[in-house]
Amino acid sequence: MAYEHEEIGDFASERDAQDWAERNNIAPQDLHFRARGRRGVTLSVRRSALGDSSRGDLSYGRRTGFF
Repeated sequence: MAYEHEEIGDFASERDAQDWAERNNIAPQDLHFRARGRRGVTLSVRRSALGDSSRGDLSYGRRTGFF
């Protein structure tokens, strides 16, 4: 079964992305990582795990460190 994911953004490492997800109460099974070579990873989160939050809310927090 395929799930739709919402791209959240780029992180320096998978551990950094996992830390962000933990701070935002997102379960590890809802995460999807895509390697960016030596530049880190791109994190996507299963849409159903985002609830009522919009992508803009999450990416805004990622850019500004609000979360």
